[in-house]
Amino acid sequence: MNRWSIYIDVEGFSEIYKRRQRDAIQALGELMEALFFVASKKFSTAPERLFMHQFGDGFVVVSDFIEPTPQRPIAICLAIMRHLIGRGVATKAAISGGDFADISSCYPERVLAASQDRRHVNIGEGVMTIIPVMGMALIAPYKLANRRSGAVLLLDSTIFVSLPIGVIAQPGSPAVIDWIHSVFPLVTEVAKTAGLVTPDASVTEAHLQSYIDDNRITLGADWITSTLESVGMASSSL
Repeated sequence: MNRWSIYIDVEGFSEIYKRRQRDAIQALGELMEALFFVASKKFSTAPERLFMHQFGDGFVVVSDFIEPTPQRPIAICLAIMRHLIGRGVATKAAISGGDFADISSCYPERVLAASQDRRHVNIGEGVMTIIPVMGMALIAPYKLANRRSGAVLLLDSTIFVSLPIGVIAQPGSPAVIDWIHSVFPLVTEVAKTAGLVTPDASVTEAHLQSYIDDNRITLGADWITSTLESVGMASSSL
């Protein structure tokens, strides 16, 4: 068993960026801020501390230690996804696991010699930015997220067999978690401590439907159908 990891990103970021660059950056900032609040206000110390790294329009979130159940990563995703859709930002998240380590020592010494922090490398008057960490904790959830379109929450069922009581999921590989209607105490605790707004299911449904109505042409029918089916709203207007 490995440390759990989450890959979460802003849905439709590239399309938003092409049309409204400022809105895309703002959406990314909303995700960044929500993650920051969860990590700094709720899970700030060992053994619950979290490690987060940005990759483009998404973040990988990795636990400090191995945990036998997916309770914490699911609670984090539910709180953040509900908070963000209420602010007009749709997200996709995938939960898996794997190793994660600082690999900068494996990089060429002649490159690292030009860096003071092993992250930014001087290249004449320019700068090369290198990623110091890597592992299956990033690769596994990222690949998992690509297996289904839409604003969905996916869980690697080959790693996690049991789910917290209150989680509604469509079984399969991956399992698809209903991020609007699933509820258990830790979700409320995470949201309250981190200062995230997570309204009840009916309000969250309305936020999602409003997002779809406002972006219907850009999203496309497949994205909309996948999203609505994942949260038990398939009967909503397509």
